[in-house]
Amino acid sequence: MSAFLARATPRLMARHGTSSYTASEMAEMLVDPYDDTPKYARYSIYFLGGGVILFGLVNLWGAFRRTRIGARLSKSKFQRRKTAAFRYIATIQPRPIGFIHFPTVGVICLIAAFWLFIGIWSLAQQPYYRSRWNVGSPPLAMRTGLFALGCFPFILAFGAKFNLVTFVTGYSHEKLQVFHQWLSHLFLILSLLHTFPFIMAGREIRTNADGLNPHGYGQLYYSWHVSHKVYYWSGVAALVPLIWLCWGSLAPLRNQSYEIFKILHIISAILFSAFFYIHCNNLLFSWEYLWATAALYGGSIIMRFGLLLVRNGVKVPQASIEPLADDALRITIKCPEGHRWKAGQHYFLNFVKAAPFESHPYTVANAPFLHPNAQAPERTMQILLRPYPGSALAPRLRCLAARNATTPVLLDGPYGGLTGNADLSIHQTVLLFAGGAGATFATALVEELCEKIRRAEEGTETKKIEVHWAVRHQDALSWFQDHFDHVSALVPQGTLELNLYVTGDGEGGVDRPALEKQKAESPEVEKHHCCSPGTSTSSIKPSTATWTIIHHGRPDLHSLITAKLSNVTSGSTVGIGSCGPTDFTTDVRRAVAARQLLIAKGLGGDGAEEVELHTEEFAW
Repeated sequence: MSAFLARATPRLMARHGTSSYTASEMAEMLVDPYDDTPKYARYSIYFLGGGVILFGLVNLWGAFRRTRIGARLSKSKFQRRKTAAFRYIATIQPRPIGFIHFPTVGVICLIAAFWLFIGIWSLAQQPYYRSRWNVGSPPLAMRTGLFALGCFPFILAFGAKFNLVTFVTGYSHEKLQVFHQWLSHLFLILSLLHTFPFIMAGREIRTNADGLNPHGYGQLYYSWHVSHKVYYWSGVAALVPLIWLCWGSLAPLRNQSYEIFKILHIISAILFSAFFYIHCNNLLFSWEYLWATAALYGGSIIMRFGLLLVRNGVKVPQASIEPLADDALRITIKCPEGHRWKAGQHYFLNFVKAAPFESHPYTVANAPFLHPNAQAPERTMQILLRPYPGSALAPRLRCLAARNATTPVLLDGPYGGLTGNADLSIHQTVLLFAGGAGATFATALVEELCEKIRRAEEGTETKKIEVHWAVRHQDALSWFQDHFDHVSALVPQGTLELNLYVTGDGEGGVDRPALEKQKAESPEVEKHHCCSPGTSTSSIKPSTATWTIIHHGRPDLHSLITAKLSNVTSGSTVGIGSCGPTDFTTDVRRAVAARQLLIAKGLGGDGAEEVELHTEEFAW
């Protein structure tokens, strides 16, 4: 005990003043002692770091499954049922409640596990307080404060676009945003639990035995306003921007003006980090965690902007803008030589002439096939942009298009794409679902798949590709008609099928003889009224291909996907991709999860024996 007191007393005296300790107080100091509290920060890191390593192993297993040996092992019924059970948990998603959108059940379980781990350990362990102020800091405050400190490096790692977590797990930055957000909210709760015990304990009146407290101030007031201890004012100063960082990031506020949100978010993050650094004051080696965080995040920033300079080359790429039907814009960018990207990946684009201080994410609509070992030549990137109402960027781009002017564009990326080692070409059937401009995700994948089929690339099993695309107006088909004409010519007839669901145009019915006549005159278009009644007018040009079926009304995604997965060849595998609004992807996930559950239970019967899903959303 004497050895412990020799270590503990100097810190206590420095922070709380001098005092003599009774035997009971010295025994009290041995319970959850101050000097041992750094273990809580380490436990946070062990838990979160262990989770990252675990998903890194899952990523390696996914890579192994793509090998010949792994593919054979994966075909066993036991392995497929186990995989389906894992995918069910990772896929099923609760429906939104108002503006609250839930992640998948798998993500909820991971977040809940860590919250419970921290919450139970913080609150179940006693004591919460010391018998008096000078005996030591409240143990509850120290536990929660150090738990929060251990979370800090991961909050920034999950929020960075270029980060080590993506490298280890294969999950891109947009998939990690949910962990960035929920860890931040936990950090706020832990910070409040760190603050309140000091407020409660600080109500104790400080004695005036040394003649320094003639006014009878409480311990907290005296430490803050008389002794001017740095811990207290800096803690409050850090808490204010932290509250804004968390609550100001909620969807209703963030969506009001994303650009303003982003600026305020960066300013608040800088202020919080500065005050947090002062608040820690290197107590209990806390600065080591902050320096490690700075190294991780700073390295991420340096790598990101270093690659930004390298990938854009000496000559900044130029973008031309073409207005399309239904208020869309096609951006064509001549990329530097050696530039690569994969189907489904996105870039953050900065249009120098239109919005030099803004950067927006867009999925690349094309994916020129290139053998992995080949040197990438100069190539053209296609971006489809359909601005949301009130966008300040769209009028500026349309003004450039009207003058046939180009604009320099900075390419920050590529990011994302199919998660981990996913490869849809290993599946006999591929189903792609898209809502509105989310079709850019599908068009790039279709191009890549068709090129693989044409070249008979090793490992390519795909025999059927179906695209199901929901749009408001049929004119939207003109965005990609040339693209689909091109890729459908690469594969045997019947391999590619586009189902267009027109949700915004309307008519009371359809004349079947007139429909048959139209099909004869323009065989690429077949109209189905399988959903809700409606019509459309179209500027679609004639084609000799037979790859389009037009439906009217919103697709019933659950029924559609259930039927497709049940009707494919028994024992086959299906790859599914989806990109669209949150509600759209939620419906796709729930339909796929229903099939995963049947496979996991061994009740799949006829139809798909394995289903792999990848989703993208407009909102993160």
